[in-house]
Amino acid sequence: MRKSILLFIAFLSVVSLSAQDRQFVHTYQSTNLAKGFRDFEVWTSLRMGKESFYRAIDERLEFEIGLTDRLQTALYFNGTHQSFADKNDSTGTIISHSKFSISSEWKLKLSDATTNVIGSCLYGEATISGTGLELEAKLILDKHIDKHLIAFNAVGEWEWEQQVKGKVANGKVEQTNTMKLMAYPVEFDLAYMYSIKPNLGLGLEAKDQYEITTADGLEHNALLAGPTLYWNAKNSKHSIIINFLPQLTNLRKTSAQPNSLDLDEYEKYQFRLLFDFSF
Repeated sequence: MRKSILLFIAFLSVVSLSAQDRQFVHTYQSTNLAKGFRDFEVWTSLRMGKESFYRAIDERLEFEIGLTDRLQTALYFNGTHQSFADKNDSTGTIISHSKFSISSEWKLKLSDATTNVIGSCLYGEATISGTGLELEAKLILDKHIDKHLIAFNAVGEWEWEQQVKGKVANGKVEQTNTMKLMAYPVEFDLAYMYSIKPNLGLGLEAKDQYEITTADGLEHNALLAGPTLYWNAKNSKHSIIINFLPQLTNLRKTSAQPNSLDLDEYEKYQFRLLFDFSF
């Protein structure tokens, strides 16, 4: 009897989350959309604070659909606008440029965070822009215990950039285009959330980021952590997630990066707002 009650509670939990697959903005969960469920996400990020003036706004539009109860796919449209000043330029000129890309996501659920000992999921994402290609893989682990949610992501990326080389032959310029692997960043995400109410949660997210390049190996590191607020409408049709993520320290201090923060590769502050609508 007790086992039946626990399974029924777990079933209700899964149903209530079938139209929602996340409660954090940076850290992913093993929860997937149920078969046939669709989801539309809009998120905006503000990144600011480097060695000289720097500000960036990231926009993402995402359409998700549950193919089966374990397999989910999504299509993203990404836009980034950056404004910055060259630290070696004494004129104080502000440079601005924009970048657009498209991403395809695939997410396979292996085990459930409520009914199994631990929830697990495999995640893959491909992003293509006008000048590059990125592949990303994640191992997602999480666990629901009463009002508590814990999630962990291990992330690996591979970044290729278009390389154009030219030479003069027979009085003409000949160009060759190749895609070259430039970097393979690594990231570890850890998140915790406490459910104040069934539709309201307050938590904390942390990101440990490493920038590794093919030319010089491990170059940069930053540890960021900050609060996350989650709110879901009672009809479970839409939700809002807000996160503030300041950089806390640079774990890899060298003579080239002696400061406690790495403001060469990473920003001092990040703010993200995510709106989710299910239909």
